[in-house]
Amino acid sequence: MQIFKRVSDFVFGMECLGCGSSSESLDPWLCPSCRAKLLQEAKFAAFPRDDVVCLFPMRGITRKLVHALKYKNLSGVASYLVNRSSLVNGGEASVALGVYQKPFYFVPVPLHPSRYRERGYNQAEKIAAALANATGGMVCRWLSRTSFRVSQTKLSKEMREWNVAGAFVPRFIRQKPKVGTVFVVDDVFTTGATTGACMAALEEAVGLNVRVCTLLYEEPVTAIMDFVADNQVEWDAEGRK
Repeated sequence: MQIFKRVSDFVFGMECLGCGSSSESLDPWLCPSCRAKLLQEAKFAAFPRDDVVCLFPMRGITRKLVHALKYKNLSGVASYLVNRSSLVNGGEASVALGVYQKPFYFVPVPLHPSRYRERGYNQAEKIAAALANATGGMVCRWLSRTSFRVSQTKLSKEMREWNVAGAFVPRFIRQKPKVGTVFVVDDVFTTGATTGACMAALEEAVGLNVRVCTLLYEEPVTAIMDFVADNQVEWDAEGRK
């Protein structure tokens, strides 16, 4: 079966990240059917707060793509999702960002150095670069992470806030911008504890309006299930079932 799979992958291309089928019609991440599902989800940008824009809801197809971005070393999925979102296609996200003053400064949530070494890149930086490319903005690494604690996904809202309190500090900004809007960028928005801590660190340092932009919005009630799934993905990736 493994030999057959390798021959199939060679002939038809990689497996679809959505359904797992091998197809010569991948684009390069999804088959036509899963791509249609993604474009449908792109119509439903989420706005959990007035200052937060999430390009997609957390659904089966979007969740699998973000897992590939984080755990399968497929950093190109960041631009793939941004370019198929309503931000680029003139939908709700585009309208939402259109009310903010340009230029846009996209500040990725930093990874702790130990996690960066483990993963090889910061997915938030990849997302920020895609957002900057789509809007004519710029990526600004204006934050540092000072601590690495337990995963946020298994904590209550109050514990999440405690977990990231003081975890982010502003870097020295040689030339502070005088106009524009700052966006804290992350892969998923749940309760806002992480991005809120980043906003607090930036607002005084930058002196501009600070907002949030993420790929996905996840309802907080599903976070525990996602924590279990995330751990399984990392466990499988290391070959320890």
